[in-house]
Amino acid sequence: MHRTKIIFNPKSHGGEAAQHLEQVKSLFAAAGIPFELALTGVPGDGAAAAREAVARGFDTVVAAGGDGLAGEVAGALVGTNVVFGMIPLGSGDDFAKSLKIGRSIPLSVEMITRRATMVIDCGTVASPADGQGPEIRRHFFNCVGIGLDGEVIVEKEKIRGLRDLRLYLWATVRALARYKGQRVCLDFGGGNVVWFEALLTEITNGKCIGGGYYISPDAIVDDGLLDLCLVRKLSWLEFFRHVPKVFKGQHKNLKQVNLGRLTAVAVASETPMAAQVDGELWPRPARRFEIAVVPKALECIVGKDTAGDTFKSFS
Repeated sequence: MHRTKIIFNPKSHGGEAAQHLEQVKSLFAAAGIPFELALTGVPGDGAAAAREAVARGFDTVVAAGGDGLAGEVAGALVGTNVVFGMIPLGSGDDFAKSLKIGRSIPLSVEMITRRATMVIDCGTVASPADGQGPEIRRHFFNCVGIGLDGEVIVEKEKIRGLRDLRLYLWATVRALARYKGQRVCLDFGGGNVVWFEALLTEITNGKCIGGGYYISPDAIVDDGLLDLCLVRKLSWLEFFRHVPKVFKGQHKNLKQVNLGRLTAVAVASETPMAAQVDGELWPRPARRFEIAVVPKALECIVGKDTAGDTFKSFS
C-alpha cells in the first residue's frame, strides 16, 4: 500500500477549507489509504512538509488546498520519484482543471485511490538580483502572469467577503482602475526580440487562470512547451466587451490578443512589474522575468476527462 502524506492548508478559500479537514481524513480512512497529515500555517510550510515527506520515504504527497499550496508542494517534488496528488480547496483551483480534477472532495479522494497518473511539464521563473533584493527563482505548474495579472492579485488580497470567480472579477475591475499596461520586451533567444504594448503577459502550462479565465484553452501540460498569451492595452469598453469570451476560450482570434508557444522567454520592462505565480503574488515587482519549461518534471494523479472542467462548490 502506498505511503501517503496529506499536506492540508486550513486557510485556503478564506478559511473555509478548515471545515473539510475531518471529511478528508474520514474519506482516506474509509478508502483504506494509510496517511499522515501535516497542517500548514504560513507560506513555505507546504514545501518544507513535502521535502520532509520525500526524505522519510513517502511515495505519494497530496496537497489539500489552493493553487498556492499545490505549487509549493509540487515544486518540492520535482526531481524525485514521489507522485503528486491534490484535493482542490482554494478560490481558483486552476491547476486542478488541467489535471481533470473537479472540486468534489469525495471524487478527488477516489481519484487518489484509483491512482491514474501522467508525467507533466512545469516551468521555472526567476527575477535577477536588483537593488531591492537577491535573485528569486521558483517552479510553476499552472501560470506566470505579469502586469495586470499581478495587479489583480494585489487587489485580491485586499478584498473580503467574496470567493471564487466573483472575487477575481472584482479584483480585476479594481486593478484596471489604476493599471493601464506598459511597454515590454520579450526575448525568445537567438536574436528574436519583440516589443509589445502589453496589458497582460501570461505564460502558462495549464489552460485556466483566475478561477475561470480559459486564457490558454489549447495548452497541454505534457507537450514540452509553455503557452504564451499577450493582451494589448484595452479600453474599458473593449475589456468588458471581450472578457466574457475568455471564460469559454473564444478570445483567440481577437486583434488585441496574440498567442504562441515557447520553451523559454525573458520578459523585461523599464519600470518594475507585478506578477503572480500559480495564483500567488511574486515577492516584489521586477523589471525582468526569465521563464523556461522543464519537460517531464513531475508524475501527477489525474482525474476523469470532464471532472476538471466544471467549477462548482465543494461537496
